[in-house]
Amino acid sequence: MTVEHAIKTLNHHTDEATKQTLQLLVDKKRKQDTFKKREWRWRMSCCITLGLFLMYIYFFIFKQSASYSASISYFFDRSIHFWIVMFIGYQIGMIKYLLYKKDKAEKEYHDLRKEMVKRSDDYWPKPADWKQRHQVFDLMKKEFDINLYHETK
Repeated sequence: MTVEHAIKTLNHHTDEATKQTLQLLVDKKRKQDTFKKREWRWRMSCCITLGLFLMYIYFFIFKQSASYSASISYFFDRSIHFWIVMFIGYQIGMIKYLLYKKDKAEKEYHDLRKEMVKRSDDYWPKPADWKQRHQVFDLMKKEFDINLYHETK
């Protein structure tokens, strides 16, 4: 695990174990953000695919056909329609999977962040270190958008 330059250059009031925990927190935040982006992209892709497919069905099958039974028959006669529906199903499955992974990563991140906030007196045990911990908290908020001031999101 490589340590971020900003964390590596923290002052002497932060020991190596605390720096490693901060780096782990940054890694978990990035993992959560990655799953969040991927899940959003798959959602947009699915919405676009579904929208285009429904427009195709409406304009090129139902509008062109003389009756509903003929349009339904035409829809089920073409195997490409089955594969498009399967692809949309795959996209929905990927969304569910990524949503699960995103929620799991978010829980791990928030659990570690809450533990860091609760145990901050263990990470900075000396009074001189305790007075300087706000510099670390400011750095984490400014550089990585991680709030260590409060347990709540």
